[in-house]
Amino acid sequence: MKKKLRLLLAVPLLFILAALAIAGLQLGTGSSGDQSAGSVASEDPAPSDTGTEPGRGLGATDETSAERDSGSVGEPALATPMNRAVISTGQVTLHAEAISRARAEIFRLVASWGGTIADEQTTSDDRGRIVDSTLTLRVPSTRFSEAMAAFAGLGKVQQQDRKSEDVTTKVIDNDARVRAAERSIRQIENLLGRAEKLSDVIAIESDLARRQADLDSLKSQQAYLADQTSQSTINVYLSRSGDVRPVAEEARGFLAGLDDGWNAMKGAIVVLLTVVGAVLPFLVVVLLLGVPLWVVLRRRLGAGSVSAGSAPARSA
Repeated sequence: MKKKLRLLLAVPLLFILAALAIAGLQLGTGSSGDQSAGSVASEDPAPSDTGTEPGRGLGATDETSAERDSGSVGEPALATPMNRAVISTGQVTLHAEAISRARAEIFRLVASWGGTIADEQTTSDDRGRIVDSTLTLRVPSTRFSEAMAAFAGLGKVQQQDRKSEDVTTKVIDNDARVRAAERSIRQIENLLGRAEKLSDVIAIESDLARRQADLDSLKSQQAYLADQTSQSTINVYLSRSGDVRPVAEEARGFLAGLDDGWNAMKGAIVVLLTVVGAVLPFLVVVLLLGVPLWVVLRRRLGAGSVSAGSAPARSA
């Protein structure tokens, strides 16, 4: 009887213990889920109170911070260097064995670089050979150093000069003044369109004409600076290397005396012919007027002598 009673009491206790065990397992899994959810929630960024949208999330904040960092730290690295505006000029004096060949080579080089021949002065001797040549060349500024080196290789260099002038500030200042003048002219044109009185129209037109003249002057300066900075000027002087006169030092003795005597005789003949040529016109005039006058005088003198001889004969 007692055994049955114990069994009846043990069954409810087993059910109670089993229920408590199941409840404990459920509480454990729930607490672990809450902890994992809490950790995930802690990783998600909370919406800031600086006006960011809720849907932007972590990527938006990282992007804005990256932009700020790039704007503050990376700005000097992204800055582009200023293009310098430089006016370059050069001068090369050469002695060449064959001036015609050196001159043709200069023309070929300038044409290959896209340059121009601004001026040329060439002299030749009696046989048509080039004695010297002076060339003013315009080549692109990017080819200036190359051009100076190429021209120096065409002969024996006697003199070589180069000069560079930085006009970057002039170019920037001129461009700014041109933009300001154009803006001012547009404003004056708007005022002219709204003017109603004749006196206002005349005054505005006078001011507009003055400002337009200033703008034209600024644009001319701008074009000149652009031309000078884009094209460099190089002056090349070519002469024959045999013009140093080594023969005058070597010519001595009989041949030198004969050459000097021949030259002196030619000079004397030239002087004599010059004198004859100067006197000849006067001689022609004297002959044309003097010969008839001499004939007339001779006839008169002859007639007078005949009359004087006949008079004594009659008296006798």
